[in-house]
Amino acid sequence: MALAQATRDKLISAGTARVAAALAKHGLKRQSLSGLRPVSPFQDALAGKAARAIDACTPGAVLAIESSVTSAPMALLTRRKVAGVVSNSPLRNAAEIARAGLPVWQRPSGPPTKPLPIDAGDVLLGDRAGLIVIPAAMVDRIAEEAVEAMAYEEFVAEQVDSGGGVYGLHIPSGENARRAFAAWRRIRGR
Repeated sequence: MALAQATRDKLISAGTARVAAALAKHGLKRQSLSGLRPVSPFQDALAGKAARAIDACTPGAVLAIESSVTSAPMALLTRRKVAGVVSNSPLRNAAEIARAGLPVWQRPSGPPTKPLPIDAGDVLLGDRAGLIVIPAAMVDRIAEEAVEAMAYEEFVAEQVDSGGGVYGLHIPSGENARRAFAAWRRIRGR
């Protein structure tokens, strides 16, 4: 089953930093895929369920390549409507895939150092700040928590911009902060 569009939109709007913070609240602190880099700093954000083989890719999936494969077949990626490619080794045709509009993350040089900690069905989220893995069973909850954190950050920024202090707002668990945030949400229709 593909990643729901609403969940994908939440993940992309929240970004990897907020999603990583939401994962850390659940004890998952090492979800980033270090050593992998985007082919282009200008590529779109990437969000989709991981597929370990191109035959398993459904529309919107992210092909996670973990071997010495040096290229990904562009025709199959297009036909299967893949959302992007993540590779543990350099891809010979990475620039071609990126030119086609697909986000590509790869290890820039050298052989794969260790297996990618990705299970089929996990969700990959990549943006300019990094690339992380979200366990499949938690993706909807994490997306919601990250969007909620983003709304709270916006609320606090508005409070500060309007001359209010941050005393009591920096800890969203305080009763006064909760009431003020709830009132702000009602006014904003959020």
